[in-house]
Amino acid sequence: MVAEDLSKRSFISESEAQPRFDELMARVKRGETISITQDGRVVAELSPGSQRRFEERGRSKALSEFLEEKATWPPMNVTREEILAWRHEGHRW
Repeated sequence: MVAEDLSKRSFISESEAQPRFDELMARVKRGETISITQDGRVVAELSPGSQRRFEERGRSKALSEFLEEKATWPPMNVTREEILAWRHEGHRW
């Protein structure tokens, strides 16, 4: 488990956060994480985004599209010969 740097984390109540959203976003852009609380419990967090997260979302979307495409697998009207040929695709001879 990675230790969390609490020096870059602030806690603010939901009622205080709403009118100060622009200020909070500026702080997040500078690298701070803001935890929004309601009745003393954290209900949301604003944290800096990372390129890695966006790339992971892109991969996740691509994977979802691929799986949707393959949901109709195997395609209808395929001959036995085509299936046997696919089995050897990519093999070195």
